[in-house]
Amino acid sequence: MARFARLICGLAIFPIFCWASPAHALEVIEQDRFYVYAAPAQKHIAAALLKACGPMAAFLETKGLPVRRPLHIILDDTLDRPQPRVHMIPHREIRIPIRAPGVLEDGFQEADPWRYFLFLGLSAQGIYSERSGLPAAAHRLMGEIISPTIILPEWCIDGIGALLYEEFKQGSALHALDAMKARIGPIPALDRVSNHPDIWPGRFSYRIHGRPFVQWLSSRYGWERLHTFIRLHGRGIVPLEIDTKARTAFGRSWARLWDAYRATHPPAVAEGAALPMIGYWNAPFVYWNDMGVYPGLRRNAHRGRYGHVNPEGWLHISQFDADGVSRLQAQRGDRVRRAPRPHIWDPGPGDVAVTREGHRPLLMIGTPIETGERWLPGSASERPVTLIPPPEGMLQLSGPVRGPDGTVAVAGNMHGQWDIWCYDGRWHNLTDRPAIDLDPWFENGRLFFSSNVRGRFQIHDAGDRPVTASATAAMLPRGDTYVELSPGGWTLRPLPEQQAQQTMSDVPTPSDDAAYEKKISTADGTATAEKLMTAPAPKPYRPFRTLGTNYISPDIFYDAESTQFGLVTDGRDVTEQYAWNAGIRYSLDHALLSWRMGAGYRGWQGRATHYPMDYTTHRGTTVAQRRYDVRLSWSPWPGEALDVGVNWRRHAPLRGEELWSDEWWGSLGYGLAFGNLRMRLTGDLFDGGDPSVYGDILYWYGERITTITRLRAGKAWGDPRPGHNTFRIGGNTSEGFFTQRPTRLFPLRGFKTNLLEAELAAAGTVEIVWPLMELQSGYKSLPLFLRNLRLGTFVDAGFAADNFSSDELLIGAGFQLITGMEIAWRFMADFSIGLAWPVRQPDDMHYSGPQFLIQIGRPL
Repeated sequence: MARFARLICGLAIFPIFCWASPAHALEVIEQDRFYVYAAPAQKHIAAALLKACGPMAAFLETKGLPVRRPLHIILDDTLDRPQPRVHMIPHREIRIPIRAPGVLEDGFQEADPWRYFLFLGLSAQGIYSERSGLPAAAHRLMGEIISPTIILPEWCIDGIGALLYEEFKQGSALHALDAMKARIGPIPALDRVSNHPDIWPGRFSYRIHGRPFVQWLSSRYGWERLHTFIRLHGRGIVPLEIDTKARTAFGRSWARLWDAYRATHPPAVAEGAALPMIGYWNAPFVYWNDMGVYPGLRRNAHRGRYGHVNPEGWLHISQFDADGVSRLQAQRGDRVRRAPRPHIWDPGPGDVAVTREGHRPLLMIGTPIETGERWLPGSASERPVTLIPPPEGMLQLSGPVRGPDGTVAVAGNMHGQWDIWCYDGRWHNLTDRPAIDLDPWFENGRLFFSSNVRGRFQIHDAGDRPVTASATAAMLPRGDTYVELSPGGWTLRPLPEQQAQQTMSDVPTPSDDAAYEKKISTADGTATAEKLMTAPAPKPYRPFRTLGTNYISPDIFYDAESTQFGLVTDGRDVTEQYAWNAGIRYSLDHALLSWRMGAGYRGWQGRATHYPMDYTTHRGTTVAQRRYDVRLSWSPWPGEALDVGVNWRRHAPLRGEELWSDEWWGSLGYGLAFGNLRMRLTGDLFDGGDPSVYGDILYWYGERITTITRLRAGKAWGDPRPGHNTFRIGGNTSEGFFTQRPTRLFPLRGFKTNLLEAELAAAGTVEIVWPLMELQSGYKSLPLFLRNLRLGTFVDAGFAADNFSSDELLIGAGFQLITGMEIAWRFMADFSIGLAWPVRQPDDMHYSGPQFLIQIGRPL
């Protein structure tokens, strides 16, 4: 026991030494309680942001949106998605992606996209901080968790930010293609703009149609009415209701305002056949959007514009994950493989893509994903690649393609101007003019690209001659086809043959480089020096400043067997490597106050909890204890693939005399994920020398109709102690009380909770999910949007016995309706409701169905 205590002390002291060390070599500069954090390589960007904070905040204050301080602004090296992340808790912060936006992404025409994202973030901070009346009184008690204006449609927050940015900058925040989509119509119903639909024009409907709508509101009613609505919402006690405040501010509900806007903006082009695509490949023909790949796997994701099918038939595309990181993946049918390396986008033919180091883009030749056959389904290994830096001052690269002779053509952004560049061992600028040039393509030795140099986007050849005459937009040449913008999506068109006669002799040679060499020589020079001379001296980053918290949140847990009320809070530093949390819950069923405390540093985690454990199985096994658990663990790799931990527990009977006992155990867990396969295995060794092993394995397959197979199982050796080293099966796996530990309770639908307990237990399921309907609908300004409806049919089977026997087998079966939904205009969740029946059970059980199933969000 003494040895165990020394081990715990050692693990607890180690993070304290790390605490005083600089994290991630970050530096911080501060002025007027604005704190900007960045790596040394981005200090010139940080200096420009800090210099811009004061004028931007002063402008927003004149608009009635003061920015509260202290405010922490982070140039986040992990973010790729081109959108600032604005947080009010556990401290006020704006996280700005260090990656500059790619072509046609928000902010892609900005000479300094980081300043653009900063303004949008500051505007959102000003909106979120607007509160008065009862919310202001509650804010003084609970902190920043009370912020009614966070709960608004994104077109409102984004549209106001873009409107004010245009006034601040005296320029447009709606780029040319989005403006064309908004103009040709048809303008969708309000519910599809307030939310993030998967159908055309996709998740960015709020930006395409919301920004013009807010501009229309401002021109018709004036800024003061818009500000009045924000002010009224900030003092409202029902933040999900927005129409009453709109009637007070504008004299009409949002639905009537939207109808009036649509009436004044009729579609400019008649509807026709079109595909709701984001990108496509010509041969074999395949296209993709937010809902999936056609033909191919239907999975919701934020996918990129560019991709290609390699000779083996694998589609290479990129998409942003839930953390905003751009990931390269290959898929064929229902098989998916992902590149181990993050921050890759725009894969193109010839095995090229774009990646980055810090804020600087790099051309990647050779993509780091292996799609050869492996014995493990979905496995991926990293291949060697060549990284080529672009000309100095290049903000971003997009859409690279490599021709048969090895020449790479790519769209490049310098000073907010997008030109077509070629790389053949040296960089050459083909187009240098105020325009958006993008979508390069080689076809039979000829180069094509899309450009709006003459107003509308048209396909051009290497001699800069237009070969199309679209009335809307002609883009994405692929093979002998291109796509034309239509209401409802894109229409495939054949590339005119008579115009496609230019050859690569039109590509500039090194002797033509003088103009762009002059251009890139001034990209960062003087401006960077001036920014650094006027910026405060940077200081090494320490985590203490941002480790506090500014809120306390109510916390409620409810299921069929327990009701708990409490309070929680947490804190983290701006690097998200240091974190802590705390909370209390009172159980009405047990008249007991449970609590938790936790802290972490990178892969180190510590946690202490106090909670009751109270259940009785069908065969009379009873556990009724109050417990104190302490756990210290270490995960050397991100994603918790491997974790090593030590655990200590002190427990006593929940009722009656307090007879305390102690136990401790070590644990080792390892998880793997390759393609369609997920698995995790955990082993525990208790102080008496008793081991136990348990795990979970999941595999899915199918493109539209998905089959999910999953097995959970555990085995204990030595002295069985119910509630400690044994395993249970049952119908409900939620426990509450902040236990936060790998559960030893395996689900078996159709039966009651904590049904059986033994040294050996297993529960498996086979579920087939059938697509029923693409709902994609809500109702006007109601904060609920239903996405897709699916039917799940399942069979669960399991047992819990010291030795397996077919007589102990339990089987349940049932169905459930599953729909993805969006709540409060931004928060995604799954909702399922269904029924399950016992099909087979041991002779001493007499359960009958049905059992009602309901779940919102992820399983607890």
